[in-house]
Amino acid sequence: MAAAPDTTSDSGSEGYTLPETLRRFASSPTGFILGAILSPLLRGLNNVVVTILDLITFVFQGSGPGLVGTLGLVDIPLFIGTELVEAGAIIGGSSVEGTGLLGVVSTVIDAGAAFASIGGPLAPVILAGEVVVVAYVFAFVTERIVLVIADAVPGLAGILGT
Repeated sequence: MAAAPDTTSDSGSEGYTLPETLRRFASSPTGFILGAILSPLLRGLNNVVVTILDLITFVFQGSGPGLVGTLGLVDIPLFIGTELVEAGAIIGGSSVEGTGLLGVVSTVIDAGAAFASIGGPLAPVILAGEVVVVAYVFAFVTERIVLVIADAVPGLAGILGT
């Protein structure tokens, strides 16, 4: 009987040789499947997971630190604080420079004091009336501000009883 050709030798002189891929599959089918099929699938799954995590990070952090570029969830307190400071600067202003609400109040009080100085003997009555008007306006504006804040914060209006 004739001997069967050698299918595992690399010499190629004694017969047909299997390609390297088929030899790897024949020697370890499980390893071949894990290496050739499962490895790219796991690499693709890893890319998907990394992309999802990058998107979650982008939602929370935005495109950069601070209020530059796309804002994230962590930038909301910084944005609100910046807006409140700007609104406070506009409303408050400076009574010395005559800007903002304090400047207007200072101007009104100075005008009332100037009017009272012309009043002669009625000056104390005019000044007392001015103090009452300023106190009433201050209380009225403060009450309105508290009501607006109470309506803006959920549950606060019920606590305050407004």
